[in-house]
Amino acid sequence: MKIIGKILGLLVVLFLLFLGTSYVALSTGKQVETVWSEEDFVSGVERSQIVIDDIEEINLENLARGNFSTNGENQIDEHFTQEEVSALLSMANENRGPLKDIKVSFTEDGNIEASFRLSENFIGFLREEGVIPSMGIPKVYASDNIFGENSSDPSLTDMIVDYVAGLVNNKPVYATGQLYRDSENSVQLNIETLHVGRAPLPRETIEKVEYETVRVVNAIIARENGFHIEELQFRDGKMYYRGTLPEEIEGVRL
Repeated sequence: MKIIGKILGLLVVLFLLFLGTSYVALSTGKQVETVWSEEDFVSGVERSQIVIDDIEEINLENLARGNFSTNGENQIDEHFTQEEVSALLSMANENRGPLKDIKVSFTEDGNIEASFRLSENFIGFLREEGVIPSMGIPKVYASDNIFGENSSDPSLTDMIVDYVAGLVNNKPVYATGQLYRDSENSVQLNIETLHVGRAPLPRETIEKVEYETVRVVNAIIARENGFHIEELQFRDGKMYYRGTLPEEIEGVRL
């Protein structure tokens, strides 16, 4: 009995060490070092020539759901610094968006680095967008049978999703890749690396993120919303944009 007790004790210690290591691995990771200020936010808005009443109303969640309206359009031929872009994204999403603490960096070779933290309503946002189904495990998971015979049980699905929601909340994400103009009203995204904390995500997950991100972004930059992309480039710490942007963007008050 003493031997069994020692073995069980050792297993508990190993399990706790595993949990601690996993938590540290998810909670720490590489982050973009771009530092922005309120002046960067002001200059970014001025360069865009867009009238914005409340920046928090045009967070990524509202934009993705189509809970916004635009008026008019302005011709733009400008560059936006990585500090200005980081400031605009961060201030719009810090309190209500699915992401926060967003920072971007534009490298000399045209690559983009981005880091951010997942907010507590991130999983709910994915569910409402249809990325995570409200009921049932996605077929890709069920076919892999990683959740066992009861993988189609909705209550099990909810339990897993709730667990994942608590696990990823406020965890850092780091990504590298390229964003480029595909047409006058569409872009394409190529994610090279994607990490949650120190853990790299598999290629199949990255492809899903690419697809969903492009779908949402292209729905936002439609011609009827005042967008018309003639040139879009990222290099040397700046985003170069030539085309049109709406005169005014207003989020829908819910």
